Amino acid sequence: MSDIRIVNRAAVFAHALHCSAIHRHGKFTRVGQDFIDEVEADVEALIREIRNRWTTTFDVVQLRENERIATGQLLDKVQAELDLAVARLIQNKVQRQPSVGCTLRATR
Repeated sequence: MSDIRIVNRAAVFAHALHCSAIHRHGKFTRVGQDFIDEVEADVEALIREIRNRWTTTFDVVQLRENERIATGQLLDKVQAELDLAVARLIQNKVQRQPSVGCTLRATR
């Protein structure tokens, strides 16, 4: 992985342990680096899905310099939905975790 972080690792860690407390009766008390790396990889895949969703057979017309289509309200709305999607992704990973040890690890 690159040095650029696309998720708040502390928040991933905290939410994973919170999901463990709620859905796995606190079975997991630690979060492995590989779990966090896998969450980042899944978020990168989600971004690629969004980018590839609206392809065109025509030449792509690029935005002009300093041209923005998304408003602050749109960005706020997308951030809220993205946060919820990543939270569900983390919850699903915690719930699919095999009951071995006390550390959440990568699931694939």
